[in-house]
Amino acid sequence: MHTRIGPFTLSSVAVAIGVLSLVSLAPTMASATAMGSLNETNCGGGGVTVNATTITWLPAGTVGGTGCIVTGAGTDVTYSGGALLAGVTGNIMNLTPGGVVDNFMTFQGTSLDFVLDPFTPPVTTNGTDCAGTPTGGTCVAAAGSPFVLENLGGGNTAVALTAFGTVLDGGVTSTWSGSFSTQLNMTPAEIQSTIFGGGSITSTYAAQFAVTAVPEPATFFMIGIGLAALGMTAKRNKARS
Repeated sequence: MHTRIGPFTLSSVAVAIGVLSLVSLAPTMASATAMGSLNETNCGGGGVTVNATTITWLPAGTVGGTGCIVTGAGTDVTYSGGALLAGVTGNIMNLTPGGVVDNFMTFQGTSLDFVLDPFTPPVTTNGTDCAGTPTGGTCVAAAGSPFVLENLGGGNTAVALTAFGTVLDGGVTSTWSGSFSTQLNMTPAEIQSTIFGGGSITSTYAAQFAVTAVPEPATFFMIGIGLAALGMTAKRNKARS
């Protein structure tokens, strides 16, 4: 038996609340928060130089202590000011070991501030034993290094650096994550030996990131109400069957 409120039953009201709570929030999050795909690489003639303690992006950017970057094909990040698309130049901060880096990546003509969170030590198949890493295996040059070295065979190595953090846009926060990558004509052992010997390695690179909206606390609350309402209705329907 259903309790009626005017022409509606309680179960129909619950369904309506659930649907509205889950669906009506999507346009709000999409319009207020940065989200989309970001692909970037070094500006012409540049790359990145890595040694045991620093990461220096090349060529130099327009702000001291930065390198020059440019967005690549497939970039489409919507935000409060419109859309960040391919062909936009920006700055990327040079790095030394440390914590959160504000203004890690910024792009001309936008209000976007990509903040870098501390790197997470990666999981590898061979730890720091790069000399013994077989084809298809992975290692790091030193304990705690964020760079994953994958032995591709034939004297080649794929290098990946996973990065993530938050994107600030006029006080609204999103998250971003992805990786920088390159390929070197060196074995993992040769890269490790170069770094341990006090040398550095320079290469071009590319990077792919996803920018994702973060629901506000009120959004989580409304989603909870919606799920609870739909769950209550499903439970009642099951009990009647």
